[in-house]
Amino acid sequence: MLKFSSFAIVAALGLSACSEEDPVPPVEKSREERVNEHMESLRSDATALGTFLFEMPKGGDLHSHTSGAITTEKLIAWGAEDGACVNTTTFVASNPCAAGSVPLSQTESDLALRDAVLSAWSMEDHPGPLLTAHQHFFDAFGKYGAVQNDSRNDDSYADILSRAGRHHQVYVELMQGFGAGRGGSLATPLFTSTDTWDKATLLAKRQQLIALPDFQNALTAQSTSIANTLKGTRTLLGCDTAQPDPGCGVEVRLIVSANRTADRTNVFGQWVYAYELAQKVPEIVGVNLVSPEENANSLAFYQDEMFALGTLDDFNDQEVGRKLVHVSLHAGELIPAVLTAQDQQHMTFHIREAVEKAHAERIGHGADVLAETSGDGAADLLRDMHDAGVMVEICLTSNRVLLGMSGEAHPLAAYLKNNVPVALSTDDSGILRGDITQEYVAAATDQKLEYKTLKQMARASLEHAFAEGDSLWAARDDFSKTVDACASDKPEQTAVSAGCNSFLAANTRAMLQWKLEMQLATFERVIAP
Repeated sequence: MLKFSSFAIVAALGLSACSEEDPVPPVEKSREERVNEHMESLRSDATALGTFLFEMPKGGDLHSHTSGAITTEKLIAWGAEDGACVNTTTFVASNPCAAGSVPLSQTESDLALRDAVLSAWSMEDHPGPLLTAHQHFFDAFGKYGAVQNDSRNDDSYADILSRAGRHHQVYVELMQGFGAGRGGSLATPLFTSTDTWDKATLLAKRQQLIALPDFQNALTAQSTSIANTLKGTRTLLGCDTAQPDPGCGVEVRLIVSANRTADRTNVFGQWVYAYELAQKVPEIVGVNLVSPEENANSLAFYQDEMFALGTLDDFNDQEVGRKLVHVSLHAGELIPAVLTAQDQQHMTFHIREAVEKAHAERIGHGADVLAETSGDGAADLLRDMHDAGVMVEICLTSNRVLLGMSGEAHPLAAYLKNNVPVALSTDDSGILRGDITQEYVAAATDQKLEYKTLKQMARASLEHAFAEGDSLWAARDDFSKTVDACASDKPEQTAVSAGCNSFLAANTRAMLQWKLEMQLATFERVIAP
């Protein structure tokens, strides 16, 4: 700790020096500042820094695809247990086994086969070239699809939540389709080539769609499936036993994601389905849009789909008695190399339209934000995102591996400079062979962020989570003052006042934030007693 004499202090201020008999005591640094200094002292020791960041409480993961987050070794093991096979040329799994394939159970003794499957189903041993790695990533999902079936939903959630708990997180939002494709396939025949893509038409088609018996049956079946999955997950994690898995301490919420590779009518139907399923399933809190943003259909229908989602969101918000459904959208996950010459202009408006037309409260990736020249340009967009509190789900590993963006080429520094809220996320930790700690390490090393900023990001992950209820903090994204109900309470204290306890019990978001604050207080006391 640096210390200065009282003379040096007052001299620096241009004031008269105090007598030696009346020294000015040095200002004591806060515990957070001392922890920050401790982390800085570890920068030359990668192992020590990694251990520090592993132990650091990290709040929530707001951008995680269920299908891409499962540990690849688990997928191989499940396939072997379930009698699935794999083609040794294409490495596509099948169950029942397709002709010419071999049992995945052979991977238990044939290590070369196991390594080949692992490589085909993940980014293991795929450093580039960039576009090859990019394509390999998206191809991987289809290769192991037969292994990740409905009978393994419980196992999938247990694997993801256990890892989140071990890495000191308290909250995860998982994105998947949840049968939304059925809504899409039922919607498309309701449209004709002469239909106008406007509010009146879309809301009329919505009414026709939800009136279909097949649509309602699909919702009912999916609601039951989700309830069973969540119950089964807790059983696998041993949450009601004397030795619960760390994943039992991780709250989970779900986001229904439409697949953007379909045409606009199908995507519209998927979103209608998502909003209706959210009314039936308490854990569903939002909607999203997934698959490659550069897909031909995604580009062709992007603006129409942003309008459609905004229309559905307005309707849902204005109808009395309907549950609030949040919007988070993948946008700006583009680089020039994945676009044709005529499609380069898509990099200039996707994020803006997601925010302005589709009412996105969070943006996934947002990697090309500095190329957004539509409207009043990138600087104005960043100001608007700050003013509206639109958070960006930052996926450093994914952006490095799939977009070739890292270091100063990544816009994280621009978001931070403009006070746009950001939080670190894993994206597809299974395929990417990573975890949330890896994202914090990348933020500390590749982006040169200090502990105070990482702590701010962990807090932001819960401030912008779609969990139910009010925030613990009195002002949005200002983590200096809690709400009045908890103003006299301190996270490091074991007892909580009756008023604060009632507030936390009534607001899940605040409860999670309080839990994080308790963890941070404990962590910092250990580092800086």
